[in-house]
This record gives sequence, structure tokens and C-alpha cells, in this order.
Amino acid sequence: MNQVLSALGDAVRTTRKSKNLSQEALAEKIGVCKRTIIDIEKNIGNLKFEILCMLVRELDLPLYQVFYPEVSENLEMQNVLMKEMKGCSEYELKVILSVVKSLRSTLRDRTV
Repeated sequence: MNQVLSALGDAVRTTRKSKNLSQEALAEKIGVCKRTIIDIEKNIGNLKFEILCMLVRELDLPLYQVFYPEVSENLEMQNVLMKEMKGCSEYELKVILSVVKSLRSTLRDRTV
């Protein structure tokens, strides 16, 4: 579990800095005190689920990066795909899913 907490602190710090946010500015955006952000980045304390949710949403943190830091496979492409699908309608998602399943099946058949 320490690896997960450490990964969360690292992900928050790195992403916050990449978005040019100070600890204070991030704290204000999610409605917590600056000390909470400092503690998260230093892997101190027990983070409430509610705060984790607000951090993930505000910083647009990839969940695999937070919950599966040991995964060595680069899941960045999946993250990009998920972001692309955020604004899709239900109809568009159904079409995309159908195309992806068909394409994946076709690609796997060719590699065998």
C-alpha cells in the first residue's frame, strides 16, 4: 500500500506542477487547506475518498497511475482514448465500441 500512496503523492505533485498550480491554488480549487496538499504530496496521513475524487477530477489524473503504479506497461494511449471519449454521446460511444471490438478482432486474427 505504501507504493500506492507514494505514487499518488508523486502523481499529484508532478501533475500540479505541470499545470502551473501552487499547492495553495490546488487546495483552494478542491476546497481543502494547503496543509492537506502538502501531506498528500509527502505521503502523510490517511486521505479521504472524497478528497481523492476531487484531486483526480481537478488534476485529470489517470487512475491507473494512482491505483496501479507497479504496472510497467505504458497506459498513456488508453488514457488519451478515454479523454477523447469524454464528450461523446451515448450513440457515439456505442458506435465507437462496436468499431473497436471489430478492429481488435481483425488485428488479432492477422497476428496469429
